[in-house]
Amino acid sequence: MAGEDLDELLEEHCASIGALTRHLREVILAARPELTERVYRGWHGLGFHHPSRGYIAAVFPGADSVSVGFEHGADLPDPHGLLEGTGRRLRYLRFKPDESAPTHEHLIEYLDLAVA
Repeated sequence: MAGEDLDELLEEHCASIGALTRHLREVILAARPELTERVYRGWHGLGFHHPSRGYIAAVFPGADSVSVGFEHGADLPDPHGLLEGTGRRLRYLRFKPDESAPTHEHLIEYLDLAVA
């Protein structure tokens, strides 16, 4: 449980980014209760670890959006064409307050692909 560390991470962000970050965290943990979480201050993110797959994803709050990065995102199928990024490994979904795409259903689908 991230608790106070997450509060510290979100101190510098506006209320809408903080709320969105917390909501995405809840969606991830509800969809995949086997995941453990850890705040990475150096990365300015909240990482999620699977018991057998290891580190799989992280939530990164930003100035006007929140990204959910997938550690091996470059190897994931992208059935909806929503993954962003050009790095050798990381790909991410970008969420903005008051926007509908990607949806939480998309997040869960990509999370399931990352664990598979």
